[in-house]
Amino acid sequence: MEVIENNDATYQCKPQLVLAGQEPVEFTNAVTFRGDATPLLSSISPRFGTRLGGDVVTFTGTQFDTDHTKYTILIDGVACVASAATTTSVTC
Repeated sequence: MEVIENNDATYQCKPQLVLAGQEPVEFTNAVTFRGDATPLLSSISPRFGTRLGGDVVTFTGTQFDTDHTKYTILIDGVACVASAATTTSVTC
């Protein structure tokens, strides 16, 4: 995941395909992101958890999909299964 700090209404970038053990492949066609159609993450709570895991984590923002089954969330490479989602939060 890449974070783009840009407040423009649209943003263009060239996507890359990255496979383990191989060089990234850059596509020639740019992708345009629209701010009004792109989710915006504003906070994660709690900020820190136990080393044992099992903590409930809530991501807050805007434009989220309400179907929690569409999310794949990894925290330090460990799956955090989404259990609930609204347009402004996702919990795993």
